[in-house]
Amino acid sequence: MTRATDAPDRDRRSQGGRPRKPAKILPTIRRKDLPVVHLPRQTRSQGGKTKLTNHRAAIILHAISCGCYRETAAELASIKAETLSHWMGWSGEPYETFQRLVRKAEAGLESRMITILTGQAEVRPELALAILERKFPQRWAKVTVVAAPPHHLNFTVADILGKVQERIAQQHAQSQLPPATIINTAVKASKPHDPRPPRLAVVSDLPGDSETKPT
Repeated sequence: MTRATDAPDRDRRSQGGRPRKPAKILPTIRRKDLPVVHLPRQTRSQGGKTKLTNHRAAIILHAISCGCYRETAAELASIKAETLSHWMGWSGEPYETFQRLVRKAEAGLESRMITILTGQAEVRPELALAILERKFPQRWAKVTVVAAPPHHLNFTVADILGKVQERIAQQHAQSQLPPATIINTAVKASKPHDPRPPRLAVVSDLPGDSETKPT
């Protein structure tokens, strides 16, 4: 009786042996949840036919109204984030109408979130304080007190750089000595100088001229 062995799961690991990253699962969007969108016809003649259809616009508007970023909404609509950025900047139709709908969806999301926060402010007073800090920062923002430096340390960056430059100049001047200065040089002892001229020695080349002639 042989033991049944499981086949190695090659799909769970990559070629390097590391486990593969899990696939990004996007939320499922049902068609009945999408808003009804009717964009005008395309008026731009450059770039060919636009990819901005009513269905893609409805997906983007629904994702934004649910709280998604524009990049996530573009991914849900099967387009690049750069494409959505271009749509939000181009003039002409259907882009101008689409831009107004996107801004309206973002404003509606903000309004709903504020309504939820203000509705819970009575139960959680910290929410009311947070709303006031963000809505009226001039009057309700937190004030941070920073201690001023002492008066005897009143200096600027230019003063510091000047002091450093003077210090470097002093060290440079101390390191360069005059050429005639001798430091720690051993002096060898020599004989005293004789002011007398040198003596002349007479040498005779003639033989037998060792005696002096009579005068």
